[in-house]
Formats: sequence, structure tokens, C-alpha cells
Amino acid sequence: MLKYFIVLLSLFSINAHSAPLRIASDIWCPYICENQTGYVLELTRRAFEIQGQAVEFRKLPFKRALIELQRNNIDAVLALTSSAIADNKLLSADVILGYNSNDFYTLVDSNESFKQISDLNKTQQAAIVNGYGYGAALDAWFNAHANTYFASGSDPLAMNIIRLVKGRHSVIVDNRNVIEYTASQLNLSKQLRYAGTIGKPVPLYVGFSQQNKAHAITFANGIDILKANGEYQQIINKYKILPELTSGEVRHKNLQKFLPSFN
Repeated sequence: MLKYFIVLLSLFSINAHSAPLRIASDIWCPYICENQTGYVLELTRRAFEIQGQAVEFRKLPFKRALIELQRNNIDAVLALTSSAIADNKLLSADVILGYNSNDFYTLVDSNESFKQISDLNKTQQAAIVNGYGYGAALDAWFNAHANTYFASGSDPLAMNIIRLVKGRHSVIVDNRNVIEYTASQLNLSKQLRYAGTIGKPVPLYVGFSQQNKAHAITFANGIDILKANGEYQQIINKYKILPELTSGEVRHKNLQKFLPSFN
């Protein structure tokens, strides 16, 4: 702990008057939620704040966030896979903040199941989020099939869920925790059915531009401090049960705006 105390003193003096670190992501609750919550967002913010570095979060569509990072208009993007890190020539600080999986959901009256990529050949239309990576094999399948729907905008997963309920798609693909959370905020959980997972879970990182190596090092050090003082586990514990312990009311109000206007 003496080592952490000395590091904190030096970093506080360096960062006391520095500009806020600009981090960005789209909403992907419980990882990144509305109202400055979500466990990846909280851990990232606290890893810097505990060392005297202020953080400013910006909600941006995933693909846009990566573009702004390349332009140095922001400093980091949250919850990236290793392939996204590599494809965009970013730094990760080698700190894993959770895992992502490719989970498939249909309507409750469907009997489709998805365990391997060939199962997709039997479905009418799959809906995914534009700009996300689902692994090389799945990405290749989606890009090769014209019936794949690529959702974009401020809340693409919510739109995919709504379109699924309206019969526009036969299956949607995303992380299981995120689908179930978003569906609950739309009051559509009972209409969805988990239909399987393809591939193994992959780790998630915070991606920094090559110009932000110092911030990546600071981030890794901050996570070590949070683990040592117990705050890391406290933040993780807040998000074990969803959606009750996340920013549900704010999320619910924001998502409800899609329902009257969607056609």
C-alpha cells in the first residue's frame, strides 16, 4: 500500500490542473449506462479520479466514437474487443473489464436455435449493430448476406428489439446481459427468447489512441489501486442484479420515446 500511496501523491501533483480525460461509448448497459453509470464506465472513471485525473464521458455511437478517437477528439473508447483494438491500431493497457459473447434472441414462439454459424443459413433475417465486431467468422457471414440488417443511431439495440417484436427480423445478436436489460426497459422481455450462443466469450478493454500511452499506463495503475482498496469489487457488486441496481428509470424514459414513433 505504501507503493500506491507514493504513486498517488506524485500523480495528484501532475494531474491537479490537467484537462479532463475524454472517454466515449454508446449506451450498452450494464457495461455503459445512462446517467453516468454502468460498471465499465464507473471503473474507468474511478481509476483516473483516484489518481487526480478528471474524466469527461461523451455518449457517441460506437463507430463514431472510434472515428473521434482516431482524430484525437477523444482520448479513449470503452468496452472494446481485442480485434477492435488491433483493427483500429489502439492501445489497451492489457486490463480486462469483463467479457462479451454473441448471444441470439428470437420471439418466444420461435423454435430456432443457434450453436454454430451454419444455423444462420436457416433464418430469415439477422439484425446486428453497425460497427460492432462479432468475431471474424460471424462478421464474414453477416457481410456476405444481404438479408443482414445493420442497425445504427443513438440506441441501435433498442431499435433491433422493437423491429424483432414487429416481425422485421427473425433473430437479433448482441450480449445476453445487454439484450435482457434493454428489453426490460422497453417492457418487451416476455416477448423475447434466448436461442443460443455462437463462439466463446471474449475479453473487453478500454481502447486508447497511440498518443495516449501515458493515460493507458495511468489507467492500469488505477485499476490496481481500486482492486487493492476494495472499491473495484464494490462497483462490480452493484451490477450483479439487473435492471434493479442500474439507472433503470432514466434508461426506461429514454427508450420509451422509440415506441410511439417507430414504424
